[in-house]
Amino acid sequence: MNIELPSLAEQRRIVFSKNVEKSCEALRKNLEAPLISEPVAVDISAYGDRHLRTEEEGWEAPAPELVYALFEQFKAAFEAYDSDRKLAELLGLQTSGDRRIRTFKNGERQIPYGVWRRFLVLTGRVNQEIIPVMGFFEGP
Repeated sequence: MNIELPSLAEQRRIVFSKNVEKSCEALRKNLEAPLISEPVAVDISAYGDRHLRTEEEGWEAPAPELVYALFEQFKAAFEAYDSDRKLAELLGLQTSGDRRIRTFKNGERQIPYGVWRRFLVLTGRVNQEIIPVMGFFEGP
């Protein structure tokens, strides 16, 4: 008895394809997120849109007042993330996350692009970027 198996490269493509489908489903599920009407403590329009841009489009770090207002709005809307520590964990800040959140909110440090972008995606203010696959390279 002889069982034909796809090559390792083809098996990788099959797994990749299944994961792409899972990712597409997750993106479609994002469309079901609730509309949040929690008030914001600042006039967001006064801050322009440079904080919403990608780095390639000329992103600028948001003003600390804006970071503070949007973080507090989020924490008020979601009880599960009602502290700086919990918000930090959601944003992927592991070490001294609550302290780092406070430094972003008070202007002691600029919020890094990646952390801010993740927050904007989580709050539906921007779309997730889809990074094109340039090729399937062999090996790990």
